[in-house]
Amino acid sequence: MNTVINMYKRIVGGNYVSTIKKYPFMATIWYLDGEEFKFKCGCSFIGKRYFLTAAHCLKNREIRRMLIRMGNTNLKNLPITFRVIKAHIHPKFNLNNLQNDIAVLEVDKDIPEEMYNSLRIPCHHMDNICYNVGHQVKVLGFGKDKDNSTIEHLLDLKEVDLKVKSIEESKYHKSLIGPDMFLAGDIVNGKVVDACTGDSGGPCIKFLKGYWVLIGVVSWGTGCGKQALPGVYTKVLSYHEWIRTVCKFPKCTNH
Repeated sequence: MNTVINMYKRIVGGNYVSTIKKYPFMATIWYLDGEEFKFKCGCSFIGKRYFLTAAHCLKNREIRRMLIRMGNTNLKNLPITFRVIKAHIHPKFNLNNLQNDIAVLEVDKDIPEEMYNSLRIPCHHMDNICYNVGHQVKVLGFGKDKDNSTIEHLLDLKEVDLKVKSIEESKYHKSLIGPDMFLAGDIVNGKVVDACTGDSGGPCIKFLKGYWVLIGVVSWGTGCGKQALPGVYTKVLSYHEWIRTVCKFPKCTNH
């Protein structure tokens, strides 16, 4: 079967990633559409044979038609492929309001962590150092580089540094932003930076104590690159016990 790329655009602002060695845990979800696999969403390797993504990326998708690919910064040249054998969608996921927009994908074989360095899942004691307003975070993705963009670009991974925002800084109604979500965006050199369509399911990360921690999953937003409407992310910390149970990971320790 052939591989066809839907020409998703890039993160709004940010920089191209020069080598996947910087973020070897970055991965992508592909879905068989007819006889061709197409890029669907981002995801992150979190250890053993498990990847974390957004639950909405799996809407109406059959697991047998799904692959995970990783190993490069360009979508046309991803050398590592895994077959998805199970999807663990959060039992309280609500597609209408995207509450609990988180899922774990299980692939057909264990992955050597020394080769692909998984992300750390945050523990309960990390709340204040991960999600305080004004803290800097980083988002990776293959999404649009501007809202409503029709220009097709090279399919390369980008990274962007954002800041955690408060609901009060946005125009979102408070009822839309649940306790297990957070906002992130920024203005750099007078231009808004943000995640956008095609970045869904990808990682929002923070470097802590010598390793990358997966603090968020790209979930949703109203448009892209709008100062008063920053991207909305699933707060991974709220689900750390569920993730550890699904993946059979050890319980948190205060490290």
